[in-house]
Amino acid sequence: MDINIPTNTKVAVIWTDARIYPGMHKYDEALSRDMQIFESVGFLVSAGNSVTRIAHERVDDGSYRDILLIPAGTILSIKMLTEQEASK
Repeated sequence: MDINIPTNTKVAVIWTDARIYPGMHKYDEALSRDMQIFESVGFLVSAGNSVTRIAHERVDDGSYRDILLIPAGTILSIKMLTEQEASK
């Protein structure tokens, strides 16, 4: 994914993921089921053609903790957060 957001910037990523609906479903019920939509917030580590990486935390020595890998094809949007949004 080609974005113009610098690394280490706090971002919000909206993306979809697979979801299972257990049990039996009639045809119309099955068609009414939707993908799950997620919003993940973190520090942008990288955004590439196959995966975007965001970190839950960034340490003052430059290292990251809790990296989330999001498949690029599932991403609906990536937004750079303002200082006010990032502090929430």
